[in-house]
Amino acid sequence: MNFLRKSLSMGVTKSPGVIQETPIVNFPFIAPTTTASGVTVNPQTALEHEAVYTCVRTITSDIAKIPLQIEKKNPAGGWKVDYDHPFNQLLNHPNERHVAFEFIEDMVLSCMLNGDAFAVVIRDNMGIPEKIIPVNPYTTRVFEDPQDGELYYHVTSKMLFKERTSIKTETGETRTIYHRDMIRMRGLSLDNGKNGYSAIRLAREAFGLAIATQETAARAYTNGANVSGYFKPDPTMGAESAMAMADKMKTAIAGIVNSGKTAVLPGLDYVAINKNVSDLQLVEARRQVTSDIGRIFRVPPYKLGLNDSEKAANVAEQEQSYISNTLVQYTKPFEQHLNRVLFKPAERNLYRISFDFTKQAEPSEQVRGDYYAKALTYGWMNPDEVREREGFSPIPDQKGQEFRVPQNTGVMGDPMGEPLTGDNTNGNPDPNN
Repeated sequence: MNFLRKSLSMGVTKSPGVIQETPIVNFPFIAPTTTASGVTVNPQTALEHEAVYTCVRTITSDIAKIPLQIEKKNPAGGWKVDYDHPFNQLLNHPNERHVAFEFIEDMVLSCMLNGDAFAVVIRDNMGIPEKIIPVNPYTTRVFEDPQDGELYYHVTSKMLFKERTSIKTETGETRTIYHRDMIRMRGLSLDNGKNGYSAIRLAREAFGLAIATQETAARAYTNGANVSGYFKPDPTMGAESAMAMADKMKTAIAGIVNSGKTAVLPGLDYVAINKNVSDLQLVEARRQVTSDIGRIFRVPPYKLGLNDSEKAANVAEQEQSYISNTLVQYTKPFEQHLNRVLFKPAERNLYRISFDFTKQAEPSEQVRGDYYAKALTYGWMNPDEVREREGFSPIPDQKGQEFRVPQNTGVMGDPMGEPLTGDNTNGNPDPNN
C-alpha cells in the first residue's frame, strides 16, 4: 500500500464519482458471452436453467445453514467452542440488513455466479470489527499496488454512506478499502489472485449447450413438435389459402392445451412419417447436460435426481462425501479470510472461526448411540462432551467431566496393569498377599 498511502499524503484528490456497474475484468483472451450454441451466457441466463439453479441453490443453502462458530484453543490440545466471545454477535447479525444465513448465502452465491464475493469490515475507533457489509462485485474494482503488490479496492455501496472505512476522511458511497478490511471469496484466478473467475465464465460453452437444450425442449412443446406426419394441401389451393390453412392448423394442434386434439381441416391430406419427438432425444440430452452441470459444480448425482439405482452405504456417507468434495471448497477459504480480517495476528493462534459440519452429516440415533457408547467406554469422550454434541446441558457439579476406562484394561508399565501369568499370580510370589 506504499503507493496508495503516498498518493493520499501528497494531497492527491480523487473524483467521488460512482463506479459504473460493469464487470471488474475484461481480458482480451476471454471470449464474448455469446456461445457457439447461439445463446448468451451470463449469471442471469445461466440461473434460468433448472440444473444450474438446483446446484446453486443446493450449495448456497447447505452452507448457509451450517453454524459458524468461534473456537478457542485448549492449552492441553484441541479446540473448544467459545460461546462468550463478542464476535458471536457480529457473525449472527453482521449488519442491520442481513442475518447470518443471508450473509453467508449471498457471499457463496456471488462467488459461484461472478467468481468474486466481497464484504467490507467496519471497525470502531479501537479498530475492533463491529459490522460486516457485503458489496456488489459489479461495483467493486480490484487494484494492485505497483510497488509492493498489495491489493486494495474501490467500492460503491449505499450501505457504506454513513460508515467510517479504511480511509477515515472518505465520505459518500464510493470508498477505498484496504485488503486488511476486505473479506473476499473468489473462484479460480488467472492473474495471481487479483481477479476471480466463475465456472459460468470459464465453462460458458457447456452452460450455453445446457440453455439451448432446455430452450429446444420448451419450444418442442410450444410448437407441437410431437409430429408423426404432415398435412399436404390440395394442388389447386393457392399460396394465400395454404398459409391461412397452416395458421388454422397451428391454432388447432399447437401448445400444451391442445395436446391430443385432432385437427379436421378441409383441403388437407395427412401424410404419415416415421419421425416423432423421441427422435429428437430431448430427454437423453437434458439428462446429459444436467449431469455435466452437476459435474462442473461438483454436486453429486443423487442431489440432482440422477443415478437413483446407485446406492451408497448410508445417507451419512453420501453427505460426508458431499461435504469433503463440494462444500469445503467454499467454506475453507471463507473461514481463512474471516480469521485473517477479524482477528489480530496474535489472536489467530488462540482463536479461529469455523463451520460446524457435525449436524450436516449427522447419522441416525442408533449409529450415534453406538459411537457415543464406545467413546464413553474407551475414554476418548466424557458424558458432558456427549451431551454438548446432542445439545443438552452439562451434568450438575461437574460430574460429567470424568473420563472412564474399562476395568479390565491397564497402562503398559503399570504394575497394576500387567497381564496375568500362567499361575494366575500376576507376578506376585505370595498369592495370599
